[in-house]
Amino acid sequence: MVAQLLLEALNLMVIGMVAVFAFLLLLVLVVQFISTLMLRYFPSKPTDKPALVDNNAGPAPAVIAAISAAVHQYRQQQ
Repeated sequence: MVAQLLLEALNLMVIGMVAVFAFLLLLVLVVQFISTLMLRYFPSKPTDKPALVDNNAGPAPAVIAAISAAVHQYRQQQ
């Protein structure tokens, strides 16, 4: 009785794993097919490279002045 239930459970497990694997394989193939179609009929156009931004320059002097003025005003209200 227990052996029969274990075999049935093993059978269901294998069927479930095969179904999930088949679905994922089908999903990968469909995505690759759509990607191939998109690249063939709608190729990407080369774009100009954006200008590099220097992140190490720090904040602009106007920003520093605005923050300083806001802090000064806040401290005067306290």
